[in-house]
Order: sequence, then C-alpha cells, then structure tokens
Amino acid sequence: MRITALKRFLVSEGGRPGVLVKIETESGLYGVGEATLGSSPRAVVGLLDDLAHWVVGQDARRIEFLWQQCYRRLFFRGGPVTGSALSGIDQALWDLAGKALGVPVHQLLGGLARDRLRYYVHLGGATVEEAAASATRAVARGATAVRFSAVQATDATGIHDHRAAVDRTVEQTRAIREAVGPDVDLLVECHGRFDPPWAIEICERVAPYRPFFVEDPIRHEYRDGLVQVRAQARVPLAMGERAHDKWDMRELVEKDLVDYLRPDVCNCGGITELRKIAAQAEVHHINLVPHNVAGPIGSAAGIHLAFAIQNVAMIEAPWAGRDGEPGLAGPNPRVEGGFILPPAGPGLGVDFDEAAVEAATFAPWILPDIRAHDGSVREW
Repeated sequence: MRITALKRFLVSEGGRPGVLVKIETESGLYGVGEATLGSSPRAVVGLLDDLAHWVVGQDARRIEFLWQQCYRRLFFRGGPVTGSALSGIDQALWDLAGKALGVPVHQLLGGLARDRLRYYVHLGGATVEEAAASATRAVARGATAVRFSAVQATDATGIHDHRAAVDRTVEQTRAIREAVGPDVDLLVECHGRFDPPWAIEICERVAPYRPFFVEDPIRHEYRDGLVQVRAQARVPLAMGERAHDKWDMRELVEKDLVDYLRPDVCNCGGITELRKIAAQAEVHHINLVPHNVAGPIGSAAGIHLAFAIQNVAMIEAPWAGRDGEPGLAGPNPRVEGGFILPPAGPGLGVDFDEAAVEAATFAPWILPDIRAHDGSVREW
C-alpha cells in the first residue's frame, strides 16, 4: 500500500485555525489526520511539506517506521511544531490501516478497554455568576465534569494581577461547587499564569471544594517550580498539554510531579507516541486526561486511543452537548448520559470533503495580549 501523496490543508473553523492532513495511496484508499497547532499553524504546514519527502513512496502499513523516519530525519527536531506535524501524519496512517482492514482504530490498538468514556466540558461566563449558571446548564445536558478558567475570564481587561486572579479563581470554584452540588467534578484551569507561591495559595484555598485537579498551576517549562507546588499542594495536579513527545513528558512522570497527564494527540506525535506516553504514566500510576480542543478528526483519534488505553480517566470534549454537526469534517462522536460511546469504524470513522476544505478560508489566531500592571508580558 504505497503512499502517493501527502496533502495538507490550512483552514479556520470556530474562530481558530486547523491543519488537516490527507495521505493517499496507490490502492485508492486514503487516511485523514489533524495536525492543528493553534498559535503556529503555518509552521506546521511548512514542516509537513518538508516531511513529504520521507513519506511519499513508502508503505503506509509501516506506521512505527514512518514515525521514526519523520522524526529522526530531522537533524533539528523536537518541539510542538514537530510533534504536531508528526501527529497529523500518524493519525492518517492509523486511519488508513483501519480502513484497509475494515475495523475501527481502537480495535488495532488492542480493543475496547472500557465500554464508555467519561468526558468534561468547558464553562463560559464573564462573571462568577455567569460561570455558575453555565455549570448548571452543562450538568443539565449530562456533563459530570466541568472545566473553568477564572483567569481567562479576566482577559477583557488585558491585565493579569496575581492577587486578583487568585481571589477570582477561589470565588468561582466556590460558586460552581455550590451550583452543581457535591457529585460533579470540578477542573480548575490556571493556564500557567502563576509563579509557585501563588499557585500554592490557589491549591490551598480551593482544596475545601474538592477539585478533581488543578491544571497548569505554573508555566510548563518550569519543572523545578512544579516540584515546589507538588510538595505543598493538597489537591491533585495536572499538566502536559504543552508537551510534545515522550521525552518532554519524562520528567513529569519520573518525578511524580502530577496526578494526571494531559497529552494532546494533535501535538504530541499522534497515536503512536501517545500510546508510549500512556505506558510511561501507567508505571507510575498516573492517569491520563487527554487535552483536546481539536475538530472531529483529532477528537476521533483521541477518543479511539482513550477507549483502548487502561489509564485514561476522562477526555476533554468542548463540543459535547452542542447541537448540529461540524462544518468541514464529521461526524462528531456519539454522546449519551455524560459519556462518549465507542466510535464506529472503519479507521477513525470521520472524513472531510476535500473540495470544501480546499475552499475554506484561513485566518490566523492571535492570542490575547495579556500584561501585568507594569506592562510586562503575562501568560494567556
């Protein structure tokens, strides 16, 4: 099953860019994947063009070989752009393999490790009261876990103040817990905005509201700071959405710095690499809550993995509970009673109309310009 073409498409949907991948073969079968990296999509497209040399003409069934080929033929390698480009190629190859054998991808990964997959949704709201109301609506639609970011709710001002953001996070956590009761899990997102002392304070003050985890309390690259937070936090911690391969995850796992690891199948090297990350984590009794803000293709890849991997607690599903189907690719996963149902095959079970994708417009996603009171740069 020789590969005849590696195509990539740069699109925008829902206000964010997307990078879709299509791998065609001489048999007429093709596979699709997603390589979306929101803040640097054109860099991923450029690398996909460079990697085509190492993909076209190869046997599409040699998934592990092609992963190594694409990674190790880059003299300067690693990083989120490499991880994202590899992810799109890898997902498309697994999609092809499933289609060739007439089975869903999760069957190729060992079959169903669970009958249904728990998910969590995002909350909206510019005020504490609006966030609590958003939580109530989400639970009424079936969600059993909700994620919220009080720090991002302050973005309209363009100013991040540590003290105000800590107070706002605690207040919002309290209000949402009171709104949804004791049985819904709360995921507190800090988006890497805090230095260790502030992160430690957040963990201490939200502990009475029993968060499922506090996510990204400090910046991804400051692992020594995470050691400080870990030593004093009385709540579970989560991190990993900005990590791009098993080497970047290694310290988080081997030093037991987190309770939940957050790899993204569109950025960490795809299905092949995320399986290895999960195995790393399993040895340390660390569960996965895969990051996912992708469209239907990337979401499907993450869901197939989550169904086949033992140590997955739940998956991010911001699209759950929304009406209608996505525009450029589909369908969305099937959801019932707060859980995602096993996806049907063959392959990833999703597809896109190439003509519609080629005709789609693209607009870059410019992150908010968040500053401190003195004008210095803060995290979004």
